[in-house]
Amino acid sequence: MSTLHVEANLLSRMERMPLNRAVLTLVGLLSWCWVMEAFDLGMIGQVVAVLKQIWELDANTLGLLGSCSTAGVVIGTACAGFLTDRFGRKRILLWGVFIFTFFTLIGSLYTNLAWIVTMRFIGGLGAGAVFPLPYLMISEIAPARHRGILVCICNAILTASYLLPTLCGSWAIKAFPLETAWRVPFIVGGLPIVTLYFLYRWLPESPRWLMRRGRHDEVRALVERLEKSAGIAHDDAYINPDVLRSLEQAAEAEQNRGRASWRALFRPPYLGRSLVSWSMYSAGLITWYVVMVYVPTILTTYGFELSNSVIMTGGMMVLGGAGSLVIGPLADKYGRKPVWSLYVIITIICLFLLTATLSTSMLLLVGAFVAFFGTGIMPVCKVYIAEQYPTELRGVGTGFGEAVSRVVGGVLATYYLAFFLSVGGVKGVFTFMAVAFSIAIVALWIWGQETARRSVEDTSATPGK
Repeated sequence: MSTLHVEANLLSRMERMPLNRAVLTLVGLLSWCWVMEAFDLGMIGQVVAVLKQIWELDANTLGLLGSCSTAGVVIGTACAGFLTDRFGRKRILLWGVFIFTFFTLIGSLYTNLAWIVTMRFIGGLGAGAVFPLPYLMISEIAPARHRGILVCICNAILTASYLLPTLCGSWAIKAFPLETAWRVPFIVGGLPIVTLYFLYRWLPESPRWLMRRGRHDEVRALVERLEKSAGIAHDDAYINPDVLRSLEQAAEAEQNRGRASWRALFRPPYLGRSLVSWSMYSAGLITWYVVMVYVPTILTTYGFELSNSVIMTGGMMVLGGAGSLVIGPLADKYGRKPVWSLYVIITIICLFLLTATLSTSMLLLVGAFVAFFGTGIMPVCKVYIAEQYPTELRGVGTGFGEAVSRVVGGVLATYYLAFFLSVGGVKGVFTFMAVAFSIAIVALWIWGQETARRSVEDTSATPGK
């Protein structure tokens, strides 16, 4: 049997795999990586609040302390793609988890602000490397018909996990003197380093990455383990014709263009795919950061107390997680483009309603819809990026896409939203969000391809709409 037919057999057997305990265990391990990361990144708010009091930090210092890990995340995310394509998904994931947990843990030992900032920046590099890997690895392991829902489950867990550092910080402030309380989140965030052993032991390498390296025996062992868990007989002759066709198209495309490098991201057909997926992800991140950063301020302009505004913001994050769970099975069944577009259209309508409403009850009702639909789109944005590229480009494509989208939707947009808030008030913010979503949905329908229920070999090899 030729190498192409061996790979077609292994991928066909993976694609027919039902959801079973072994597959869900893999998803659970990847979700755990996001839980650790969410705690690490989310704890800085409580740390900053305490250090401001005990060290009397000025505004510039607070800004440096609050943003140093984010800067590390952007750099780490941009670099991780190159590393995962070269050294493997699992190896970079483990190193990323080690870096952000280790440097978070030792950050509790220092009382020098410069050292704390340095530790947070290095930890951010590790967290950035981890950010795209769970949904990248799911896209390369899970059957096509289940990719959406599995990424959505992970994303919902990620969203819920941002509540953990808040609870930990609140408990530490009540239970310890302030000089000790700021260290507690660092210690709690660093202790999960011990779980690296279990990730190393139980988490497999991406089978598609292994096949690119000619390590077919390792892939076969993984496939047989998954089949045994699902109660499916091993079949070394089974080949899905669609999978074989996709591999043949991918091989032909690689032969015509040569082995792809990162420069291919900026050439057809990947340039168009990148711009579409980046615009979708950036628009989603704008809504995400508006909820996280500006909703408490926006609610206070409507007369709510700050404490209640913070609680309502947490409630909106929970609604976003619920929206993430609902969109997954819908996007797998009816398609990424129509379901994502439906969520976005509802969000745009609600945003324009928010610019006109003066009623407090209507504000809360419509705002709940924005949280559910506007932040609920995030897992589809993530999986859609991973579905655009061939295996040798998938790491750098998702890593670069994550970095670009976070710069555009997280850094630049968050910065300029403060300007829109001061000049145009909350109406200016809502209008800006609606325009960003409108651009993304137009780009998706003109240039984007449908990827639901198609193997990643198929979505990366053909320009089909």
